[in-house]
Amino acid sequence: MKLHVTRLQDAVHRLVEERGHYWAPLPTDAHLAAEVDALGRLAAGGADPAAAKGPLVEIVVAALALANAYGVSMQQACNDAAMPADLTDASLWRAGRQEPEQVAALVAAAVEPVHYTMAFYRSEARQGSDPRVVALHGLIPGVLRAAFAGFDSHDDLGAHLNGHLERTRTLDGRSRETEFDPSRAVTTELIRPIQMQTFCPFAQKSVLWGPPSYDEDLSFEDNMKASLPTLRQFIRVQDHDVIDGYVYAFPTRVFGESFEDLQQVFRNFVEFLHRNLTDAAPAGLDPETATDPKWFLVLEDEECFISVFAPIYPHDHSRYMNGVEGHFVFMLQPEAAVLRLLTKNDYKQRSEAIRHRFRDGFQRYVLADIELHRFLLPVQADQPPVKWYELAPTI
Repeated sequence: MKLHVTRLQDAVHRLVEERGHYWAPLPTDAHLAAEVDALGRLAAGGADPAAAKGPLVEIVVAALALANAYGVSMQQACNDAAMPADLTDASLWRAGRQEPEQVAALVAAAVEPVHYTMAFYRSEARQGSDPRVVALHGLIPGVLRAAFAGFDSHDDLGAHLNGHLERTRTLDGRSRETEFDPSRAVTTELIRPIQMQTFCPFAQKSVLWGPPSYDEDLSFEDNMKASLPTLRQFIRVQDHDVIDGYVYAFPTRVFGESFEDLQQVFRNFVEFLHRNLTDAAPAGLDPETATDPKWFLVLEDEECFISVFAPIYPHDHSRYMNGVEGHFVFMLQPEAAVLRLLTKNDYKQRSEAIRHRFRDGFQRYVLADIELHRFLLPVQADQPPVKWYELAPTI
């Protein structure tokens, strides 16, 4: 069997997409901890090495599920950790299978900093406030390498993974999930046609989060408040791991479908973010300050861009919805995600090349002079900037 870490990561993604977290109601990191404990008990009890392979497979799956949720490309993570992404590489298996007690110690040591990082991501701490936090990107390869030490060979690992994936066909954790998973938010599915068909070369592989589904029985403000815990977590993660975007969707049957309706919803959206997540909070957006060419939207120390998509944009527009209907879609994009792809040295040149891709695809993409005018674009590319910020917020 040709084992590669990317294919294995993709297999775990498909598993979770179809069956949910079959370990629910435990969160993924808690499931990882439980399997490490189970492995430790087996080792302490003198269990046969074959018995240890059950929890080891679960540890591999849980580690990759965390990688998927937090935007970790295992191909790149393995490269950075000097670990082969090709899991048939002889260097991974040269030492042979180790005894359960040794494997349990290796795995426990590798997983301990993962727990510390996840505790920080779940905390109320500000981004970058704890220098001891290590990115999951730098930790998960070590967890996998430690778990692999309990298998005889890559064929042995592959056989156990195949068996495990077959057994999960009958499992379904979706009904038992009690913790909201922002990486599987409804909005991340809603935006998929846009993500897959846009001319942006990075969109297809981007990792997105979103808030709980919009509850039409609640007010706009209450829905926004419900998003704050995972939005803050999204921002907190950016200093270590990188998630590419956080996607909101507002149903047009609630807010209306006109361009004027879109402007008002967006005005309220930015106002809420400004009052709750900027250094100026609880003050709202000051149009005079925001129209300064040096102004950027900074949410809890992370500079963010907002791309606005709406059904009103025609097919030759860069914000065309590609068949998505019934919603205004706002995507927050952190600067950290952009700089992972475009360095400061080549930012201007490569961003211009991206706009040319849109132009060559018959979708004009005109860059406005100031940041405030780049969020919500006019319906026609040659129209003047939309001064949505001059509207009074209604929240």
